[in-house]
Amino acid sequence: MSSTHRANFFGLSIRDLDILRRLLAERSVSGVATQLNQSQPSISATLRRLRDIFQDPLLVRSGQRMVLTDKGMAISTQVDALLDGVVELLESDEDFDPSTSERTIRIAAATSFEFFLVPHLVAELHRQAPRCRLELFVPTLQSGLDTERETGGLDAIVGNWPVPPSHLKHMPLATSELACLVSASHPLPAGTRLSLDDYVRLSHISPSPPQDLSISPIDGMLMRLGRERRVMVSVPDYAIIPQLLPGTDYAFTVGRRYAEHVAQTGLLKILVMPEELSVMQFYLLWHERSHASRYHRWLRQTIRHLVREHDVLAVPQPRVIRSGL
Repeated sequence: MSSTHRANFFGLSIRDLDILRRLLAERSVSGVATQLNQSQPSISATLRRLRDIFQDPLLVRSGQRMVLTDKGMAISTQVDALLDGVVELLESDEDFDPSTSERTIRIAAATSFEFFLVPHLVAELHRQAPRCRLELFVPTLQSGLDTERETGGLDAIVGNWPVPPSHLKHMPLATSELACLVSASHPLPAGTRLSLDDYVRLSHISPSPPQDLSISPIDGMLMRLGRERRVMVSVPDYAIIPQLLPGTDYAFTVGRRYAEHVAQTGLLKILVMPEELSVMQFYLLWHERSHASRYHRWLRQTIRHLVREHDVLAVPQPRVIRSGL
């Protein structure tokens, strides 16, 4: 970077960066002008200066729409993280107020709990922190979970490992009884109590990728027992698995209450899990770095309150929205 370019770069203001983030997200000068209640020429002038500073067009026209250049795409992610960091610096813990905060809340939640917790969490954050953004992730080894947690990329983790990672603080959230779902045509009668040998001989469908079996709750418990099951199908969508079972010999291990719900269709039936695999524990985890933070304490208390005060392991029911006349 030349000295002239560096001087221009260091002259960037928070306002410039905010406009840059909005432009890269909205991809429209007029749209950003409307958002900020400013004139379109003013936003266009800022875009010209940003293009000069970054030595790249950032946004280019493609047909009837604007698209990001390669550099614009790279900057988009970085400017989001930079401005979120500025907000956290300016918003001290002593002044933290969820009703006015504009933080981005980042939570990694196991799919088998996310399905139940998220509807309650979204409603509660909409009530308490309407200006905050929520980003949800699934914990995976590929996501660099430990690294992200050390650097503050995640604010909290809801995990279901057999033993919580020793480098993270944790508290128990909930316990779920497990069941084994199979097709109604499966040769084993409904209600059959499986032995551990029976269970590992089944062909399984799992929402955990094969490379992440060490952090899968079921496979983690089996590893501690010196056993391994046959995972024949891995899919990323937890909720779709019951639709894949009818007419096959596959098995899906899931919370008993969810199993009872989907078995009502008559297309599936429930087998009883081996005693060694009968219960799954969920934990809320966080790093020592954020233990005393007022913001993080509020977030942990909010999640814990939802779990304690609501039946979060109940199958979410669709909300009916009635329109007025």
